[in-house]
Amino acid sequence: MTFQSDCSLLLGTGVQLVVSCSAIEAQVIFEILFALVAGQLAIFGQLRGEIYLWRIRLFLRSRR
Repeated sequence: MTFQSDCSLLLGTGVQLVVSCSAIEAQVIFEILFALVAGQLAIFGQLRGEIYLWRIRLFLRSRR
């Protein structure tokens, strides 16, 4: 009886460990994806600002 109790306890601990590892992996993947998206948005914002300035310069040159 004790052996069966110990096995179920060990199995429960193993399941908790797998769930904990899966949760940690999911969090790491989410943080990596969040960093990638944030980086892409920062690059897009910077490029959009540069394109806007470039268009203003072209407009001003065309008026001369």
